[in-house]
Amino acid sequence: MQTPLDIGADISKDYLIVACTQHSFERLKLANQRAVLLAWLKKLPAGSRIRMESTGSYHELLAHLAYRLGLSVYVLNAKDVRHYAQATGQRAKTDRVDAARSAQAGRGDDEEHADAG
Repeated sequence: MQTPLDIGADISKDYLIVACTQHSFERLKLANQRAVLLAWLKKLPAGSRIRMESTGSYHELLAHLAYRLGLSVYVLNAKDVRHYAQATGQRAKTDRVDAARSAQAGRGDDEEHADAG
């Protein structure tokens, strides 16, 4: 059984950048298209957690597909992710950095909720 992954996605209209906190794969740039996302999501271990900033409607396809496949989906407020970055001393602002930040944001909350359940 594979260990679930913590993944962050920075999403735009045409593509998304995904990063994994466990460094199980290099940061990837994927087309924001149903077939591409579905093929990638099906390769992830069961129980993986995907975090993304709310981006108008651009994040909805990934969130919907991941949820339908049984993955944990977290849609984050961009302001909260920015505050998290500031609190941890991260200043850079790029798509790759944003994806990594989203993967890290809220990880402690997951463990808290798992212990409470």
